[in-house]
Amino acid sequence: MKRITAFLTMMVVLGLQYGFAVEPTVDMLLARLDSMIDNEDTYLRLKLDKIAQLKQNRKRASTEEERYWSNRALYDEYFVFDADSARYYADANLKIARNLGNSQWEYEWRINKSYTLSVMGFLNEAQEELSQINASELSDSNKIRYYGQLAYLYSHMGQLSDHKIIGNDDYDRISHCYEDSISALITRDNPEYLWYAASSKVDKKTIPNGLIETVKASVDTCSFDSRTDAMKCYILSRLYDRIDDEENRMRYLILSGMTDVRIANRDIASITELAMIMLEKGDIERAYKYVNYSQNQALRLPNRIRAASLAKTVSEVHHLHETKLRKSQHNLMAALVVLFVILLSMVIFIILYMRRSRQLKKSQIKLEEANQELTKNMNEITRNKAERDKLIANLQAANTHNEEISMTLREANYVKEECIGATFALCSSYIERFEKYRKDILKFVKAEKWKELKEEVIAALYSNRELKDFYKSFDSLFLNIYPDFVNDFNKLLRPEEQLVVNAGELNTELRIYALVRLGISDSVKIAALLHCSPQTVYNYRLKMRNKAIIAKDRFADAVKSLGKYQS
Repeated sequence: MKRITAFLTMMVVLGLQYGFAVEPTVDMLLARLDSMIDNEDTYLRLKLDKIAQLKQNRKRASTEEERYWSNRALYDEYFVFDADSARYYADANLKIARNLGNSQWEYEWRINKSYTLSVMGFLNEAQEELSQINASELSDSNKIRYYGQLAYLYSHMGQLSDHKIIGNDDYDRISHCYEDSISALITRDNPEYLWYAASSKVDKKTIPNGLIETVKASVDTCSFDSRTDAMKCYILSRLYDRIDDEENRMRYLILSGMTDVRIANRDIASITELAMIMLEKGDIERAYKYVNYSQNQALRLPNRIRAASLAKTVSEVHHLHETKLRKSQHNLMAALVVLFVILLSMVIFIILYMRRSRQLKKSQIKLEEANQELTKNMNEITRNKAERDKLIANLQAANTHNEEISMTLREANYVKEECIGATFALCSSYIERFEKYRKDILKFVKAEKWKELKEEVIAALYSNRELKDFYKSFDSLFLNIYPDFVNDFNKLLRPEEQLVVNAGELNTELRIYALVRLGISDSVKIAALLHCSPQTVYNYRLKMRNKAIIAKDRFADAVKSLGKYQS
């Protein structure tokens, strides 16, 4: 079972890594992100398996330096996954650095410990940890970490104060200043170079030429399996947002979120931002899923400040989700009531129909009995005129009742009789024409006029003439049944786009929608009936929908309800 799980997990990871090359749509990426969130346990198992292996390696360490590097590997896995465990390994390496007398290592792990404290919301303790560092003694790499942690710390202070200015401290401004310091110091070989190079320009009025292309080129070649990859996707999304490219903003924001899920990163911003976008778009289900996922990850890290900032949004999304669920339940109940009424109506109709059938059967039986009685008493008519008149009167009454029933049936079958009569006449006409055509061909054969026969067969005049006659017969029959169809159809079009045809005739557009009115909606079938190409039918239908005064998706249904047949 474990081998099967591992194999499936590997296939999911490989599918994500190589699936991006086909440039999927935003909707496809959203569906893929939904699937990954639904299967987050798969990525959690991969993360825990890797941590378990690193812990085994740590047990085999025999020197302090070996334990130092094992602790570093475990910290790298924990620092955005379990802040408390990350702090444990940061403290362990801080102690080793002191024992080894390596001041740069000691500074590095004070910075890392400050990060874990910031994540868990212990901002004063995090600031105190940084205050023990002499910035002038730091190496360039540690200065970058130092300024990065200060920017992160003041960003969290801003979130905690809801980005308000307290005293003379504008936390956002201070955070950006430290990021600018990093931009001036960081070199291109640093994995986070593009993050700082781009983030320092996101809030500027203009974005330098080529910056988006540079970040995109780096993203397009990454493997989407690290926090750095997620950060690049996120900052690229922010850059596209600055130039109002909504599609690419969404695309790279989703890719950032997918990478975060894949590496089990719990300190995430991309999926939280996606939740806000889904909420604005009215996609309550996705907003509910994403904001719940974001809050759960923040609580598991735990990132108390992010969890607190999400509380209001979570409450709003939960309220909207519950409202939607209640509305869905209400709609379901309404649908069930309508369905019950329809079923009840059908039962009543069947009962009335059966009762009417029994009445008709009784009437027929009575009529037969009357006829039998008439036959039986024919010999007595001459002897009893009064009895004869009475019997005749009964017979007339029965005949009158029968004629009323027949009239009802004739009215109900009017359209069918019209179609049958027209079809019979049309078939008879075609038989006569084909017989004449056969005789004409026979004359050519008897006279051995092969060239003239070939020209006659090839000529399209005959088929064109038959097609015109077919159209004429169809127009006549349809307008006989639905005489107001043209006027009613024009009411669905804009005044300047209404169709003008001769009385008693239809054009191609009207014939197509006449077939739609008769219940034939498939363009291929319509093309076969009218002897034209399906593309022609599609083009005419698209053309008519574009001329409509109603929504395009309701046009065909509106045509189906046009007109009333007249007897």
